[in-house]
This record gives sequence, C-alpha cells and structure tokens, in this order.
Amino acid sequence: MEHHNPRLQNLIDKYLKGKCNKEEAEIVENFFESFSSRPDILDQLDHEKQNEIKRRIQENVVKKISPTPIRKIGMIKLAIAATVALFCISIAYQYLYKNSSLKNIEINLANGQQRHITLEDGTKITLNASSRIIYPNSFKDSSKREVILIGEAFFDVAKNPKKPFIIHTPRMEISVLGTAFNVRDYENERNAETALIRGKVSIWKTGHTDKKFILNPNEKFVLSNAVIHNNAQSTNPKVVSLQNATVAVQPLVVSNQDGTALETEWMLKRMTIRDERLADIVIKLERMYGVEIQILSSKIATQRFSATFENEDLDNILKALQTVNYFQIKKTGNNQIQLF
Repeated sequence: MEHHNPRLQNLIDKYLKGKCNKEEAEIVENFFESFSSRPDILDQLDHEKQNEIKRRIQENVVKKISPTPIRKIGMIKLAIAATVALFCISIAYQYLYKNSSLKNIEINLANGQQRHITLEDGTKITLNASSRIIYPNSFKDSSKREVILIGEAFFDVAKNPKKPFIIHTPRMEISVLGTAFNVRDYENERNAETALIRGKVSIWKTGHTDKKFILNPNEKFVLSNAVIHNNAQSTNPKVVSLQNATVAVQPLVVSNQDGTALETEWMLKRMTIRDERLADIVIKLERMYGVEIQILSSKIATQRFSATFENEDLDNILKALQTVNYFQIKKTGNNQIQLF
C-alpha cells in the first residue's frame, strides 16, 4: 500500500517551519497522534521530524492545561476523549490494514462536496461534505466487510448473511447484513447519530460492546456527549447513561412535505432548521455550500430559527434568516462571510 501523500508532506514541512495556521497545525498533530503506533505509516517521516512534531504537541498540551485549575481539568477530560477516539480509529485502521494484499481506498471530501460510491460487493454509499471514508478494494478474502467513516454518509448495504458489514466511526460501531441507513459522526458536533430507513442494525458506543442496541426501521440511535440525570432515564427506557455520554433510541423526524426523514434530506440539497441557534446553522451552511462564515457577535450567535430550504442559494437563505432576527451580512472575500 502506498502511504506517500505529497499534500500531507508539504503540510508537515509548513508545520515544522512554523507557517501553519491553527487548522493546518491540528491536521498535522491529529494525523501524527492517531498513527503514532503505526510505524509503517510514519516511516515516510525521518526521526528528526517525528521528534519535533512530538515536542510541539507536548508544548501545546502544556499550554492548554496550564492557565487555571478549572481549565486544566476541562482540557484533561477533552484530551482523554480525543485520545480514546483516535485510539479507536487506529484500531479500525488495523482491521483494514491487517491483510497487506488488499489496497485500501481513502476518500476525503471538502465542504460543499458530495460523492456517490459503489463498493466491490455492490454496497452503495453517498458521502456528505467534509467527510472521510476508508475501505478495502475487495472483501473477498475477509470474513467481514469493514469501513471507517468520519463525517456523514448514507449506506445502502448489499445483503450478505455470511459477511456482516461493519462501520467504525470515532464514537460508534454499526453492524448490519443488508439494509439502508444514515450515519453521522462529525468531530465538531455534540451528537453522533445512526438513522435506520429499512432493515435492522446492531449498534453500540465504541468500546462498549456489552451495551448493544437494535434499531428497527424509522428509529435512530443518538449518542450525546451530554450526561443525563437518573430520573430522565427512569422515564424513558430507551435512554441509557454510559461513561461520559448518553445514548438514546428515538423515532425519525419526517418531513411534512414528502415524508422524507429529516436525517437524510441532505441528499436532496434540503435543510430543515428546527429551533436551532445561528451558530449551529452556520456549521451546516459552511458544510453544504463550501464557505467560511464568521459570527462576530455572541448575541446573534445564540438567536434561534426554524425554517426549511431546498435547492436555495446561500444568499437567499441568509437574507431569509435576516428577516426573522436581524443581523448584518458582509462578504469579506472569496467564499468568506461575516455576520454581525
């Protein structure tokens, strides 16, 4: 398998020269941390570069946890959560890489992009914007069909009772034989979800195989970083509190327009907003339209909206929101917008 990636090499060189912005530095550091146990992947970097990246990562961690005792505790929790997620993805990589005769395919989409993929077994995947998927070019020599997803995708899995289809995300693992469902697990979102359209799936929080959930059609599994109180669980048997997280089985939300599940309407270029903060809406708009939107006022960031947009220009969406709760719009560059 070929691991050389010229873009990544250029980014690493830029990082070592101190010319990366915050987002670029995080890409390099996350890459290095997630594969630090995989020397076959990091062999493309000489030891001097590896040691320098390690040193800078350590410096960044110290800076993040040192200001105050309260912040230190919060950052430690965040670091532990990130480490667990990276470890789980690393384990999933080992599943795919254990057979060296297979070539693994990796697809990374930027904001504003979508792609249709057909796997060797006939499984069809629609990959959403700002998402990453990794899968082998063939499942013939394996007992399972395993893929890695970071982001969002809709799966229509070809049925094969002899080979379960397993999806690994940073926070979830899903096992199916043949069915259609949507998986969403973006690192900048509090919730991770799996929404079942037809068939049946078995799903669990990564690292908690003893707590598996079976979804029926028109149900979704929601994993939240928020922790619930005991009385909330007692009133709803489909809500379970796990370590540092809450999982729940909920009904899908269906559009009054055509009966489409709101969890899958992104494939129709449709976006339904249901009493959401502008700060959360902006994340969706950036992903869908491939733009960068900066909110300059904390007051307007918390304003809430409800609406449905389908195949609508971004300018029209912002103007429509503006008429509900007023804010100003300024284009500051190519695909860059400020709200204030």
